Amino acid sequence: MSGIEAVLFLLAIAGVVALVVWDRRGKARKQRRAEEASARLQSFAESRGWTYEEGVPSLVDAYQGGEPLPDRASGVMGDNVISGTYRGFGFRAFEYRYYNSDIDTETTQVIVHSVWALNLGVEVPDLRAYRDGWFDTLMRGRAMELGIPRLDKDFHIVSRDEERARAVLLGGLAEFLTSDPRATELPLRLHDGQLITSRSRTELSGETFDEPLEYLVDAAGHLGSLSPARPPQAP
Repeated sequence: MSGIEAVLFLLAIAGVVALVVWDRRGKARKQRRAEEASARLQSFAESRGWTYEEGVPSLVDAYQGGEPLPDRASGVMGDNVISGTYRGFGFRAFEYRYYNSDIDTETTQVIVHSVWALNLGVEVPDLRAYRDGWFDTLMRGRAMELGIPRLDKDFHIVSRDEERARAVLLGGLAEFLTSDPRATELPLRLHDGQLITSRSRTELSGETFDEPLEYLVDAAGHLGSLSPARPPQAP
């Protein structure tokens, strides 16, 4: 091996070592940031008298079938789970982490969605209300039409029980969706006795935690005959 070749070889080795060190330091920084964020959430929850859990196995399974959660889930962990009572309603909030792997670059992107679920204490029909978009029919299926021009134009609403969902919408929820500006940002879902909303690509934070809960509690008062006469306490 010539002198030049030896130098190039050593430079290549040094480059590989530098990349490994840089990668490990980057992962360590991300881990520290995640731990600090979890600690802040735990402190926030405890200051409110709520319960914090770092992770709950299979939690996402119970909420599957509505964006941003998967259509089907099995054994999917819910992270940074906060449970408690808000304005008399039991609730649970958590993060869903989706790991998107790129085979070409051998990297994994972690995408975090936040979910809030309010316990209504009554049986509700399946109903999902999204702000209308270009590809909604393709991605979410045929939308219900209520004969309310603004609702039909601005929202994409789907249900597996359209008859009961229609009664809920005409009983007050349609008016709420078309008059509350928060509905343009926060989707709304009725599922398994709960009222649910979410924020895509957003981590839970004490600074922005209350707004989705306020939205859910306000929406709970516009469910027609299904609106709870008295907020249930248990999440």
